[in-house]
Amino acid sequence: MFPTKEDIVAEAVAEVSCARVYNASIYLSQVDRRLKERLWRTGRDPLRVSEAELKMLRWLALDELITEAVLRIKVRVNIEQARVSSKDVNDELAQFERRFGSAQQLDEAMAAQGIGSRKELRLRMQARLEQEKYLMSKIRASITVSDEEAKTWYDDHSEELTTSEQRRVRHLFIATLGRSSDEVKQILAGHLESIKAGNSSIENLAASVSEDEGSKGAGGDLGWMLKDRLPGDFAAYTFTMPLNQPNLIRTKLGWHIIEVTEIRPPELQPYEKMKAEIMTSLSDLRRKQAIDQYRHQLRLLNHEKVEIYRQLLD
Repeated sequence: MFPTKEDIVAEAVAEVSCARVYNASIYLSQVDRRLKERLWRTGRDPLRVSEAELKMLRWLALDELITEAVLRIKVRVNIEQARVSSKDVNDELAQFERRFGSAQQLDEAMAAQGIGSRKELRLRMQARLEQEKYLMSKIRASITVSDEEAKTWYDDHSEELTTSEQRRVRHLFIATLGRSSDEVKQILAGHLESIKAGNSSIENLAASVSEDEGSKGAGGDLGWMLKDRLPGDFAAYTFTMPLNQPNLIRTKLGWHIIEVTEIRPPELQPYEKMKAEIMTSLSDLRRKQAIDQYRHQLRLLNHEKVEIYRQLLD
């Protein structure tokens, strides 16, 4: 009726239990499965991990499992703050099942995670949703972003939020690979004279003259372009040319007739237009920190209900 500490440890070792949380066991098999999941997510081979690192990762896995066990108990006791509807669970389950090509693939994935049935899968989904809802109820105040905070962030990051100048460009292109550069230049120079005289246009000539398969069917249109996403020799001309004045240029690939058809100057979107996105981003940044902090506090408050048996992990 009154077991000694040695008796408790001996019983835990006998049932291969690494820890107990409120007297519920966490088994070595659970720790090793969590360790495998961690290595799999990071694309690492367990056979290539040193013994010292495996030991550290096993302790990290146990720490996660203990925190999750405490959280499950906390949710169970405060279920009214965490209850989710059947529809929420069904929607989550349906979304999960759509990741798999067939029922067999789903069953294989469940078996790999130690899930014995669809009913158990549903219960696990429900438990996860309840935990997420409970956690959100505890951290909502700390992740809420005020209008003033969002505006301050906007002002402090205005330079980063300003879009770069964009230019819409069309061209005719003939490659110099295996050809005389002067010969190619002369061909395009003749077309440029015709264009400047108003007798033709890049749009009309693209299909029959240009060798750029990506744009010749669109009248030579290359769309909107950013300077830092273009080859240096092409960008050097394109982002210094005046609007609607086609010119002949040489790049390492060949000769082009280039025309800038539209220019969008650098622009900072108004705060009101970006407000919702900024608030969401700042809230997301705070969420992980708030969850980690709450989990840590939960462990500290319940440390007396956690027993760890080092013998098995060591």
